[in-house]
Formats: sequence, structure tokens, C-alpha cells
Amino acid sequence: MTHVGLKEQLQKVLDPFGFEVYPFKIGWYNAVLEPTFYLSYNEDTLAFVILSTPSMFEKAFKPFLNEQKLEHVRDPIDQCVAYHMSLVKEKIYGVCIHPQFGGWFAIRAVLVFTEVQAPALEHTLPLDCLPSHEQRIQLLEQFNFNWKDGKYRDVFPPKEKYSPEQTLYFATPPAERRKLLETWGQLHSSPAC
Repeated sequence: MTHVGLKEQLQKVLDPFGFEVYPFKIGWYNAVLEPTFYLSYNEDTLAFVILSTPSMFEKAFKPFLNEQKLEHVRDPIDQCVAYHMSLVKEKIYGVCIHPQFGGWFAIRAVLVFTEVQAPALEHTLPLDCLPSHEQRIQLLEQFNFNWKDGKYRDVFPPKEKYSPEQTLYFATPPAERRKLLETWGQLHSSPAC
């Protein structure tokens, strides 16, 4: 995800609570500080500064106090900010889309041949299946927040989809899949010892 996409995700969560977000590189931050205060990340590492605006008090702080019923708190504002930052700490996972099958595929293995060198192998860029920024954001939101409904798989009309049986199999929790295969007659129960 790009810095623009991350900024949009952060804004979507934090703007309604009166926070603003601004991106910067760690190198920019370290350039204006004494070495004692440096952040030990690559200089191109992306970071965001989060500002509270005047509306944060009404939109975030007071509702936070009403919901949390805090006792023995040193600084309620710090706790309120920490709570709202926890809303964005959730990792946004990337998703692969196949140019023909959309989300109806899975990466099952990577084979590494340690004894084979391939200096002449050319790096080919993946096809850009989703050229618009809005489509990418929609895909990431569908995958990260509603993956169980599988709608992210149909981000564009695929050439082929999983069969209903295959969809049911993968929607079944792994611990219950053996039982499902047994009901389909694909596996036989092991006799108890």
C-alpha cells in the first residue's frame, strides 16, 4: 500500500473523531534532532503525525469518558488518544488478485532452488488488474474488513470461480474440514483405538 492509501485509511478512521494525519519520512524527523532522539529506522520509513483539532474534545474525548467510566487515571486525554490509535493499529493485509481468476485462487507454495543461479532471468512486473486507486482501496477494505463474505474475490468478473463445494470447503474452519470430507464420502472415519 502506498503512503496515499495509508493516509486515506487513517483519515477514514480518525477524521470523524477530530484528528488530522500528516505523513513524513523518519529521515526528515531525524534530520532536525540530536542523535540521542533519533528513531532507528530506515530514513525512508513512513510515519504519520496525528494532530488533535478543537473538535476532538467533543467528538472523541467526551464520548470516550462516557463509555469508559475511567477511575484512577493520570491523564484521560492520553488514554483517549491511545484508545483511538488502537483503532488504527490493526494491520491492513495486502491481497493478491489474479488477472484471470480475481480472488478465486491461492498461493500454495514457493520452490527455492539454492543451487541454481539465473542472472539472465528478466523481472516482469505483474499485470495491473485494478488501475484505479478507488478500486484498490475498495478491494483492501473488502478483504480486510469483510473477507468472510468473499466479495473481494469478485473485484472484477473472473474467468472461473470455485465450485459451490470448494467454496464450502474453504469456508469451513480447518478443524471441521475432515468431518466435512467424511460426510461427502471423500474420507472414511478412522476406527477408534
